[in-house]
Amino acid sequence: MIASEWCKSLGLIGMALALAPMASAAEPARHPAPNQEHIDRAVAFATCKAERAAFRTLAYELRDVASSREPSAGWQPVAREAGEYGMALGNIAGVLAEMQLTEPVLIFGHPTRRLILSRSSVVATFDDPAIGADLAKSMGIEPETRQDGPAGMRIVESTPEAEGDGIEVKALITSRIDADHGPSAVAGCLYYTQ
Repeated sequence: MIASEWCKSLGLIGMALALAPMASAAEPARHPAPNQEHIDRAVAFATCKAERAAFRTLAYELRDVASSREPSAGWQPVAREAGEYGMALGNIAGVLAEMQLTEPVLIFGHPTRRLILSRSSVVATFDDPAIGADLAKSMGIEPETRQDGPAGMRIVESTPEAEGDGIEVKALITSRIDADHGPSAVAGCLYYTQ
């Protein structure tokens, strides 16, 4: 069940990446760069070092970023290919926003300038799809055996819900994404209740 939810989320992230290639370095930023507190918080979410309740709060707070066209807490709507911000991301269920960084941060030992927030995960994107195998190895995840197969995943923590009868799960995830602007790798943390 968790793997199928992650595959759905990953597919949605792939669509968002395909619809929203990274802005070129020559393009001026439309929104102010996130501050260090926002970056540190996003890195903690992407590396499974945040609590699931904190992730749920963030996802709830940012659910309207795409429709409002306003950045929040360092996250912003994903740019459409024409460079405009709008409903392109809001029309893809599950993907909420992105964080573009002026300087790269290390996620699992690899530099990235882009993080994607969905309703169930925060993942870093890497331009080199070959990084995926290295990420899987360093994260203790079995590498994908075929390109169209499910993403690699390793459960980090699972605990009973404080209220309810579900199980709250945090899992490290990694996969290759084939987007219109070329293949890339993603890695991050899935926050899920089963």
